[in-house]
Amino acid sequence: MVPASYHDFFSSCATVAGALIGLLFVAVSVSRARLAGDRPDGAHQVKAGAAFSALVNALVIALVGLMPGASLGIAAVILAAAGLSATAGLGIMLYRDRAVRDRTGHVIVLIVLLTLYALQLAGGLALDRAPASSSLLSSQCALSIMFFVFAIARSWELTGARDRHLLPVITATATATATPPAGRAESQQQAGTGPAAESTPVSHPRG
Repeated sequence: MVPASYHDFFSSCATVAGALIGLLFVAVSVSRARLAGDRPDGAHQVKAGAAFSALVNALVIALVGLMPGASLGIAAVILAAAGLSATAGLGIMLYRDRAVRDRTGHVIVLIVLLTLYALQLAGGLALDRAPASSSLLSSQCALSIMFFVFAIARSWELTGARDRHLLPVITATATATATPPAGRAESQQQAGTGPAAESTPVSHPRG
């Protein structure tokens, strides 16, 4: 049984999760061709599936937390097991889709989600043994917030927005600086200022 002091938090979580799931459906419907067309985008499916899984998890945890006499520990264990299974399925789908580029980024996303579910599973088992522990309840609340952050980040990517994290931006800038565009290199060679022009010997006629 969840203490009454947590009811406001779970009530807010249920409201936020319901609103975000509705917005996720809108984002998915806008890019429906990439999910259910002749050639569905595997990366897009992984992002949508991961975001939906995280939001449903947070929603159900919040609703169970509001139920009188419900066991939040058992609910967390069931949801974590379902989430681990769904995430494993997304990983298999990503592995089979040969057209997906930048697999490393998507694999990291799935690893983060697996970690969250593993923490939820461990916390749920501990909470089932000690349902009155405030620290374990607070841990489940913190995990709900992490699921929200994860789902919002994946939903942002579904809209087609560019990745603005610090590390990808620095990597892209360094790559662009180290590799000049092909057009610039060709124009330098035609103008005689590129590396190829500098290495070409100039012959002078003998008179």
